[in-house]
Amino acid sequence: MRIRIGVVVFAVVLLIAAFISNIPSEAETESACRRALDNTSTWTVRPDICRDVSAETYRTFLLMYDLREEGLD
Repeated sequence: MRIRIGVVVFAVVLLIAAFISNIPSEAETESACRRALDNTSTWTVRPDICRDVSAETYRTFLLMYDLREEGLD
């Protein structure tokens, strides 16, 4: 009986660890957002990956994208 409980607890811990390891970090999310920006991205029309980025950070990414497109980077 103890072995079954131990196996179940171990399996639950492994499932939780697998779930947590698949959550992208803030830096990964911001990097993906920067790559997803294009000429259709606006303040109100965000790429889906950018939904989790703060408004201030997204605005900064938009400004950086516009400057890069104008050749002013």
